[in-house]
Amino acid sequence: MNRFILPALGITLAVGAACSSDPTERAPAIADGGASSKSGAGGRSSVGKSGSGGNLDAGSAGEPEGGSAGASGSAAGQGGEGGEDEGMIIPVTPSACSETTVWASATPLGGISTAANEELLAITADELDILFLRDAVAMRAHRNLASAAFGTATPLAIADGYDVSAGAALSGDGKTLVLLASTGQSFAAFTRSTRSAEFSSTPDDSAFLGINQRAIQTMQHYAAPVLAPDGKSFVFTAFTPPPAGGFSGGFEGLSVVFESVSSPGGWGSPQSISQDLFDGTTVARPLPSGLASDSRTLFYLDEASGKQMARFRDRPDAPLYTVVDLDTRSRAVPNAQCDRLYYSSGGDVLVAAP
Repeated sequence: MNRFILPALGITLAVGAACSSDPTERAPAIADGGASSKSGAGGRSSVGKSGSGGNLDAGSAGEPEGGSAGASGSAAGQGGEGGEDEGMIIPVTPSACSETTVWASATPLGGISTAANEELLAITADELDILFLRDAVAMRAHRNLASAAFGTATPLAIADGYDVSAGAALSGDGKTLVLLASTGQSFAAFTRSTRSAEFSSTPDDSAFLGINQRAIQTMQHYAAPVLAPDGKSFVFTAFTPPPAGGFSGGFEGLSVVFESVSSPGGWGSPQSISQDLFDGTTVARPLPSGLASDSRTLFYLDEASGKQMARFRDRPDAPLYTVVDLDTRSRAVPNAQCDRLYYSSGGDVLVAAP
């Protein structure tokens, strides 16, 4: 275990209006902490509207071509005869993660953070199953209560032809693992019967056929898979691999975050959710790490700045306009209530609370 914890500055993230209904379920926090003893840096407070990896800020992004939402509403109101139709006001309900929570404390994750170097890969929204790297070896662990330390971690069995170098995703029930093939162009699922069992060594790519075929057609590569906790959407990054001779003419490649919606036949056609907001390049990609339980907040690493970001939207199918800077945290993933945030910093896996 770490020998000591260094204080770190609080980081402003808009996370989680909801709180755990059982206070005993909260992870222990160290006041004003947030740094790993291996790094001494937990990040600085930074909240803004400017996009990362793109050129638009949240303010300008709020007015796409054709006018603002307010203008659209006015147009709707003018559509009725004699001005009788004044349009429709659709209330926006609070999201699982808010934009104003201050993360003022953090502690190394019990049973996971040791004197070795650990990095978070994925954790379920109920906080019971975790995948992580320990000295570059993929590990898995389980616990029965979110308030308890994780049990003894064991190496993650990975099928031939697949690895975790581009990330890994866990389903909300912890029974499905999604990995990317070593070719970088094919996702597959690996399942298990119980949360304590090993994952199957047989890849099942049937739900990803359309996505995988797209990679062949576009010659793009994939990275950073994330499954929504409710299983309704799948998020990942697609990017242009550099040609053998490198890019020319000032072009640095393109990196886009896509989202696919679940359907009876598998994952639907992926749609860009970063276009004109936070697209990146081949060497500076936006890499998703987590989705809120209501899919209205996306957490991702911006390789261009080296910072973790959180982006917010009013509904699951809306643009991700508002952005909050989480500074030097990485691989951030919220729990279901969004009142705890798991992330990596300086060789530790940490958990923070407001």
